[in-house]
Amino acid sequence: MHIIDLLIDNTIMNPTFQTWLSVLFTLMMLSFLFRDNPLYKLGENTFLGISLGYGWVWSWNMVIVPYLIRPLKDAYYDFQPYDLTLILWLLIGSTMFFRFSRNKGWIANYWFAFVFAYVAGYSIPTTVQQLFIQGADMMKPLLEYPTFFEISKWFVIIFGTFCALMYFFFSKPHKGILGRTARIGILILMINFGASFGATVMGRIALFIGRAQVLATDWEASLVLSIAISIFLIIYFKFIHKEPGLDDEQMH
Repeated sequence: MHIIDLLIDNTIMNPTFQTWLSVLFTLMMLSFLFRDNPLYKLGENTFLGISLGYGWVWSWNMVIVPYLIRPLKDAYYDFQPYDLTLILWLLIGSTMFFRFSRNKGWIANYWFAFVFAYVAGYSIPTTVQQLFIQGADMMKPLLEYPTFFEISKWFVIIFGTFCALMYFFFSKPHKGILGRTARIGILILMINFGASFGATVMGRIALFIGRAQVLATDWEASLVLSIAISIFLIIYFKFIHKEPGLDDEQMH
């Protein structure tokens, strides 16, 4: 154990090793910009493996142990009628193992149906309640300080929501007033989708800026590892990996 602890302290827990490893995996993932290659696949699979391992340990310590194993132990020493629900949850969760069977995989659908129904029944009323609370909080400035901005804001919210709902009104053809209102609803939807897409892009740019700062701060490791990765990619695509040629039938 002393040797293992010493090895961990000198590798994973070493700040210098962490810096070089962070730069290495950043460059490995960015190598996909050139072409799909083994370094990118190694970095991707490593990330997924670590995430799954961490998620499993977290689920075991934060979900399975406190909500299943400990209550079952307590029920063994001091049984109560409501402890029977633990057996029900255990049986429903165990149906997921039928996914490993080709013939009995449909049994796991009961678990999905139960979970989706439970989440929908729990989240929909909560979400609607939060929307009403948010709407009531937004009305307070309008009632207290009826400025032009507050009045115009509420006009856009109410009129935009009505027009967007009219776009999904399919019982009548979109002609006349209904058609013009539906077209305004399409504009409102596109603005909403555009804002959501812009926020997503900004989030990705923020991630890229963070990785770029890591590369710029540790420029020595970035330079050395960039040269090493470039040499590997040149050797791999030049001498090891050769794309199969296409004949005339495949080209047409």
